[in-house]
Amino acid sequence: MAGEDGDSEGVIRRDRFSGGPARGFMSSLAADERIFEADLAVDRAHVVMLASQDIIESEVASEILAALDEVEAAGHDSLSGGEDVHEAIEAAVIDIVGPDGGKMHTARSRNDEVATCIRYRLREDVLSALDAALALRESLVETAAEHTETVMPGYTHLQPAQPTTVAHFLLSYERAVARDCARLMCAYERINQSPLGSAAFAGTPFDVNRELAADLLGFDRVMENSMDASATRDFLAETLSALTTHAVTLSGLAEDLVIFSNKGLVELSDDYSSTSSIMPQKKNPDTMELVRAVAGDAVGELTGLLTTLKGLPRAYNRDLQRAHKHAFRTVDDAGEAAAVAAGA
Repeated sequence: MAGEDGDSEGVIRRDRFSGGPARGFMSSLAADERIFEADLAVDRAHVVMLASQDIIESEVASEILAALDEVEAAGHDSLSGGEDVHEAIEAAVIDIVGPDGGKMHTARSRNDEVATCIRYRLREDVLSALDAALALRESLVETAAEHTETVMPGYTHLQPAQPTTVAHFLLSYERAVARDCARLMCAYERINQSPLGSAAFAGTPFDVNRELAADLLGFDRVMENSMDASATRDFLAETLSALTTHAVTLSGLAEDLVIFSNKGLVELSDDYSSTSSIMPQKKNPDTMELVRAVAGDAVGELTGLLTTLKGLPRAYNRDLQRAHKHAFRTVDDAGEAAAVAAGA
């Protein structure tokens, strides 16, 4: 029976695992550092909502909020115990407040909590990737403006085909990156919806105010169907698809710059080139080669995500614990690659 195991190691939601490899295999605490701040924000909004609805006492809410401040100040590395960051934060709050700290999780499941945290963090990361993409567009436009009459060969099949200008060439990539930005903005609209209040998948008998919690967290709206809200990760697939398309665009630009630098048409900045360990006269386009490689990684991450999601029944399945990592890795890579391409 749940709760009867005395060797709980501070874990709030006790389970059948007493130790061994299973507990470590199930744990995502280390990887969850990415959503540590997001979890604290979601906890705060949920506690404020609970107090405003008279589901928990205002005094208890104040104690919990103060405890969350302490947890934030101590940082993710101070957490111990629990399968994930959500349990670990709850355990830390209970250590500070006492049993009343457990009221923080009233009217909530980890299912809607996790989904909300992922969306909260991912939207921030997507905006960062968009900033990098916009900076690349600005760089392309600025450089193109300096070369509206600079003639260069245009290629088909990598063979010289027709004369064109450097501006024409650069702006062809600016238009592609603009479409990448539009796709990311569409994905952002689907990300920025709140599943909080959906609980495990069928809602909660408590009189929660989902709109208030969503507003406190800056979401545009609440998700209407609670089963869909807790279980879906299609927003990850949409975001990762847009990021992969963007990475492919960057890969094409990088490839052209590698080829053109070899032909003597362009010279990459020294800050974005390297030399050889044995041939110091060389100027290697290493950064562009790495930008080119990001597309391959992105395709792999997208394939991994879609394979994880394929065939999952409703509602929640533990497979989803491994889903969001694909998107987080790719959003980082794409943002870095765009920033490097803009500088080169």
